[in-house]
Amino acid sequence: MHIILYLHILAACAWIGGGLLLFGLGIFIREKEIQERIYGAIGPFYGYFESVWLLILITTGFVLAGQYNLFQVSGDGSELGSWVHRKMVLVGLISLATLVHLYIAFATHGKKRTRMETLLSRGGSLSIFLLNLAILAVAIQIRTIL
Repeated sequence: MHIILYLHILAACAWIGGGLLLFGLGIFIREKEIQERIYGAIGPFYGYFESVWLLILITTGFVLAGQYNLFQVSGDGSELGSWVHRKMVLVGLISLATLVHLYIAFATHGKKRTRMETLLSRGGSLSIFLLNLAILAVAIQIRTIL
C-alpha cells in the first residue's frame, strides 16, 4: 500500500504545484497580451497534464480510503469521520470546478471569451486554488488522526 500512498502524494504535488505556478503567473504577469500568449501556449498541455494527476489523485484516494476503512467512518460522528466527510465534499467541489474550467478552456481555446465564460473560467481557477489549500489542510488532519 506504500506505493499507493506515494502515488497519491506525488499526484498531489503535481496537481497543487501546477496550480500554484499558474496562479502565480496570473498575479505577476500583468500585461494581458503576454498572459494570453503564455496561457494560450501552455494551456492545452497543462489541461491534459493536470487532468491525469487529478484522476490519479481521486483513484489513489479511493484505494487509500478503502484500505483505511474511511468510507465507513464518514459521517459517523467521530472526529475522523467528520474530517473524511469534509474531504469528500471538497474533492467533489474541486472536481466540479475543474470540469467547468476545463470545458470552458478547451471550448474557447484560441477564441475570444464572452464575459460569462471569462467569469466562470477565472472563478473556477480561483475556486480550484482555494479548494486545493482546503483539501491539503483537511488531508493533514486526517493523516494526523490515522
